[in-house]
Amino acid sequence: MALLWLFRTFYEGKVVVAHLEHGIRGEDSLSDARFVEETVVRWGLEAEIRHLDVPILLERGESLEAGARRLRYAFLESVARGRGALGVALGHNREDVAETVLFNLLRGAGVRGVTGMSERRGIFFRPLLNCSREFLRALLNYRGVEWREDRSNSSNDHTRNFIRNELLPLAARKVNAKALDHLVAFAEEMRYYREEEEVRGAALLEAVGVDMSKACGMAGGCSADREKLGALSLWERAILLREVGRRLDLPTLSRGRSRRLALLMEGRRRFEFQWGEGVSVWGSRSRISWTKVEER
Repeated sequence: MALLWLFRTFYEGKVVVAHLEHGIRGEDSLSDARFVEETVVRWGLEAEIRHLDVPILLERGESLEAGARRLRYAFLESVARGRGALGVALGHNREDVAETVLFNLLRGAGVRGVTGMSERRGIFFRPLLNCSREFLRALLNYRGVEWREDRSNSSNDHTRNFIRNELLPLAARKVNAKALDHLVAFAEEMRYYREEEEVRGAALLEAVGVDMSKACGMAGGCSADREKLGALSLWERAILLREVGRRLDLPTLSRGRSRRLALLMEGRRRFEFQWGEGVSVWGSRSRISWTKVEER
């Protein structure tokens, strides 16, 4: 609501509100959708509201959170294309950055995973990353704008909620009152190293002859000479793996799994490594290939 109020107040172009009701929280979720629709009408804007039953649309092995995110972004992209939008603004804020950094750090993420949230990725952008939730709530209160709280956010059943409700407040009380600020600053600093790593990763892809231009369908097009990969150092192989994953839009491997796959690439022993999102990495005696599981 803070994002919408800011756009309505300061943006002179056309604003369309896109809201996906996930079919997960029952009447609360439906009530949220009605609230959005009523607000949009009252403010003289346009909206596209869609209702989905996310639990029955999950892919095999996909978590509810991951499935909801996949379907939500697909919906937002479809609305943007249909409307010819310049971009899609998302309402993530400063606390979201800190939570993401800590979450990924504790899961063993490398440089790519601890940069928090990017301000822009493709058509998506996040104008509120430097704003705290406290500031945004104060802004809405001052302007007399109503909003709704997702009541499921108070439940610690999900890891991210536990980090938000328990871990970060505990760190602020017991370790450093500015723990959240330090995590955000750490993410900003790591973006530099991520950019450096991506430059190095691109150079390594070229050096070993990984042709990403043929990798759209991944039908054996994304592969490399195993001997050339084996000649790289362990760290170089890990950097190359992260670059391949980034370009194929695959889930980020943890540090431990990246190291394991990098080690598997040594020698000529055959192997299969399940990356995620239905993608496997195959090692033959002479080639390393990324393929969809169903293409096997």
